[in-house]
Amino acid sequence: MSDKFNKVFSVSVDPDEFLLLNETGFEQTIQLTEGQLLLFDGSSMRDNWRTLGVDWLIEPSVAHQNLAKPDIAGLGASTLVVSPKFSSLFLNDFGKNIELLECNLDGEQWFAFNVVDFDKALNENHTIRNIKNGKLSRIRKFKKMVFTKSAIENPELFRVREAGLQYFTTDAQNSLYTLAKKHDIKGLYFDEVEIV
Repeated sequence: MSDKFNKVFSVSVDPDEFLLLNETGFEQTIQLTEGQLLLFDGSSMRDNWRTLGVDWLIEPSVAHQNLAKPDIAGLGASTLVVSPKFSSLFLNDFGKNIELLECNLDGEQWFAFNVVDFDKALNENHTIRNIKNGKLSRIRKFKKMVFTKSAIENPELFRVREAGLQYFTTDAQNSLYTLAKKHDIKGLYFDEVEIV
């Protein structure tokens, strides 16, 4: 698989430029009542999923009033959600580790990416952890994060357990990075991650 890409990127959204999505108040109430909080923790959710109601997370401050609506939005800090305009790019064979879970935004069908499982790609020999006062920093875990190219099994979109909520992609042919660049998809930022 590693011969199909040359670069790896972290995937992020910019809450200062693009709107974020949030579960509706009704959805949050149902989850609390049923004791089933929504967690994108690497587990499959396809069999128990019901359409999730989402809304734009609107911040009342003047600084956030002119935010753009993205083509792929962050759902809080937990996952990414693709708009109807581009969902067809991801619905057919995007990645074997990806579940696309239906969301409803004001009657529009959006899809949340659920990345199932984790790639074991962190290269411990080249990675430098961020240690403060003898403890691993909880905010910025790495001074330098390096992946082992041959350990990346899901080049389209993947997660690494040690990196927490971060998502990663590559420049492989059908990857999130490549599709976003090819189709001018708005809302995502890609930062290159070192590989060996």
